[in-house]
Amino acid sequence: MMHNLTSKRIVNISLIVTVFFSMCAQLSYAQNMISTPTVISVTQAYINHQTKMRQPQQNIIYHPTLGYMEYQQIWCNNDQQQAITNYQRFIADICLKRGGKLTNNWCVISKIRQPLFYTDVSDYDANCTTNHATIVQIIEVLPMINKDPIIAKAWLQTAQSLGY
Repeated sequence: MMHNLTSKRIVNISLIVTVFFSMCAQLSYAQNMISTPTVISVTQAYINHQTKMRQPQQNIIYHPTLGYMEYQQIWCNNDQQQAITNYQRFIADICLKRGGKLTNNWCVISKIRQPLFYTDVSDYDANCTTNHATIVQIIEVLPMINKDPIIAKAWLQTAQSLGY
């Protein structure tokens, strides 16, 4: 009887430790995602800074097994064409600062042919008080991609399926 009770305690303690370390790993992953400045987070800040009207908050969808995250933002603005032109300059500068070159909406590190992100900006028919709306779409590699070659390969295959 005593041996059974000791075994149950060991199993329970093992389960608690496993759950604890699993939660720590998930929190660590989430913290890395939040603390690493992504193209998506920089773009969100850029769009919010460019408009006086509060933008509807858009969710970021994470695809951890495929190695990327995606984002769309409807952007209400006063001048669609100027907003699109300014965004294209902004995103080309972001790509350059990350060591890449923007070609056909893809930011790619030339030396290693690694796609970093895809972005598209276009007119959007939405109800804005300014009567102008633009939609920004970003598909971006996860910051932790280099730590897992299987996920890095999945990201490359996904990027190729998206036109890279």
